[in-house]
Amino acid sequence: MNLKRIVWIALVVFICSLLVWKYSSEDPTKKNDVEKKKVLKVEQISTDFNLNKFSSNEEIKLLKEIGICDSTQADDNNLDNPSCSPRFFRFFKLNKSKELKDGFMLLVRAGVNAFPVRRLLIFERENGQLVKTNGFVGYIIERRVVEGNYDDIVVRFFERYENQKYFYNCLYSWKNGRYVYVNCEAINDARLKPEKADSVSIEVEKILNENKLVF
Repeated sequence: MNLKRIVWIALVVFICSLLVWKYSSEDPTKKNDVEKKKVLKVEQISTDFNLNKFSSNEEIKLLKEIGICDSTQADDNNLDNPSCSPRFFRFFKLNKSKELKDGFMLLVRAGVNAFPVRRLLIFERENGQLVKTNGFVGYIIERRVVEGNYDDIVVRFFERYENQKYFYNCLYSWKNGRYVYVNCEAINDARLKPEKADSVSIEVEKILNENKLVF
């Protein structure tokens, strides 16, 4: 092989490697660089809003603050104009070291404010104001206690595609001030096979984003 050909091959390889780096770095569907944390305890979560109760008046104050309910509404069966009732809203503490008023996860009943399915909203107080860090068109089904102040959570999403129902159980971990997607763990309650978990998780994240199931 002559010197000219060797130089040409080296140049082609170099250009190809640059293109691979460029497109892999720009690809929004690439696998997230989020380390899985050691799980210390797992809490399964199921919510029956008809049995739900508030622990204090603090929850009502927080609902008023974010403006998601009508504090003058006495009828706790009105989904279009919901009262600040535990029949519509369930609170979960967000940060182990902070009070509920400074950070919480709020599960909202299906039908509230004319929204057809359950939603999970995450709020944290910044400079005295409650700021929404995450919104999920889904509901929390599991809390995993990990080291640090923010636990990992598993959110269950629903999608209908070509007259078929799909449920996605997805793991989220706190990073840089918000919950970020780690991976999909199960579809229709069937756990993903390890050899397919990464590629399927990427596709599920695309589905969640395209269908605006995360906001």
